Amino acid sequence: MDIKDLEIKKLKKEISVSSIKQSAFILLFIAEVIFLSALFINFFDLKNPFAGELSKEKIALLHLDEPITTAYVEHMIKSIEEIKKDAHYKALLVDISSPGGSPTAAQEFTQYIKDLNKTIPVTMYVNSMAASGAYYIASAIKPLYANKNAIVGSIGVIMPHYNINELAQKVGIKEDTITAGKFKQPFSLFKELTPKNKEYIQKSLLKPVYKNFIEDVAKNRGIAVDKLKKFAEGKVFVANMPQIKGILVDKITNLYKLKENLKERFPDAKIITIAKKTKPKDLFNIFFNESLQEILKQTFSPR
Repeated sequence: MDIKDLEIKKLKKEISVSSIKQSAFILLFIAEVIFLSALFINFFDLKNPFAGELSKEKIALLHLDEPITTAYVEHMIKSIEEIKKDAHYKALLVDISSPGGSPTAAQEFTQYIKDLNKTIPVTMYVNSMAASGAYYIASAIKPLYANKNAIVGSIGVIMPHYNINELAQKVGIKEDTITAGKFKQPFSLFKELTPKNKEYIQKSLLKPVYKNFIEDVAKNRGIAVDKLKKFAEGKVFVANMPQIKGILVDKITNLYKLKENLKERFPDAKIITIAKKTKPKDLFNIFFNESLQEILKQTFSPR
């Protein structure tokens, strides 16, 4: 092979390498244009032929299925605040299965949901139970949907008290609490409540919270307090009972039907579950719920 052939072969090789580099550059350029276009279109909420899931509408599904505590409500609000940053979320479906809990936490989340409904449509559904504080929350949005066998109601306020005096005597435990102020310690685990202390707790703690509870529910449901009162004596009801229709529940349905209805409104939407379960609570915190803890804290803390 002479020098001329070698030069021709070398030239062909250089041309081939150059062509490969040029093709690779063009492919990389096209890929970058597609990627940047996808980000741009998704950012401005436009129809994006490249982004796939990025441009799809979404429906948030929130399973409210734990006792209502301040920590749990903060967890749910934080999860909702995250989806509010994504303009593709078009609706929120709240699926309730909770026995209730703290009236303070319930009121906080109720008001949050009512305000949220002004910017994004919220649908409330009672799956298995919305009792006490959970019903407080469920009442936030009308119409209220429920499974026909769901338990609703338990509108009332409770403060458990246990007298372990006899047990304490057997094991040699005595209480020796020092207080200043006649009602600083209205109750104790080591003795029965006196009539005066019972009256004080009823008047200063339970009745005011109960009044707030029924007034808020009546306002949320759009009915008079007097009309609600006979259903607000701590009783629970099965959701399809005729006497509570339009009072505690509006429509009987199923979760899958509500999902279908939302999909009809937003045909391209994908249902996304938000607010995953929090860490399991120990038995003490479940038994002595946050409502009691708050009352204890307010009653026994320094003024």
